[in-house]
Amino acid sequence: MNYCYLRISTEKQELDRQEQLFKDRGFIDGVNSKFYREVYTGTKVNRPIFTEMLEEMREGDTLVVESLSRLSRGGVIRTLDLITDLVENRKINITIFKEGFNLVAGEKPNSTTSLLLGIFSVLGQFERDLLSERTKEGLHALKEKGTIMGRPVMDKSGEDNFIRVLKFMAETNTGLLRACEYCDVPSSSCYNWIKKMYTKYDSKDYKILLEKILEDKQKEDN
Repeated sequence: MNYCYLRISTEKQELDRQEQLFKDRGFIDGVNSKFYREVYTGTKVNRPIFTEMLEEMREGDTLVVESLSRLSRGGVIRTLDLITDLVENRKINITIFKEGFNLVAGEKPNSTTSLLLGIFSVLGQFERDLLSERTKEGLHALKEKGTIMGRPVMDKSGEDNFIRVLKFMAETNTGLLRACEYCDVPSSSCYNWIKKMYTKYDSKDYKILLEKILEDKQKEDN
């Protein structure tokens, strides 16, 4: 089975580009592949959906990613250790589009492949570190100008946040609790909202709920 892992670092980014790339390469979600979508920074070691996917994978399966950076594991050494463990120990194939790697389950990569994996991993880490430095410099410059930093205080119990959670669930096929975590919305608030919506629209399908809520909001706006 092909396990396609799609990851973006923030909700401001889009998964559409990665999904289209997989489709262009013949990997279709629900047909010949399983897609796992996650919004999580590559600097984090523990990523819930990625971990869930690895636990489901078995010997002979293939892990497919858009680029080596999608496998980033909080540092070059950890990333390479992860790849080694999957290929050599768990006997899982790995296909990486951007850098052109096709690692065969159970086979130790030759010296050239190992060298290239290391080089690309280091370059990826360098790019992330450089971006982080530029971001910090930019924030420092804004603070020097007296700009007030931070996001405005929001009511996390409001309907708009509930809609945001439903949209995330629809786009990533994740459950309510996980969606609340990623969207930084209290799960208790979402449960209260969803109970109201179950009764109002007589449905427990979150995609239908989202559609009905958006329809009503559009009517109100008009």
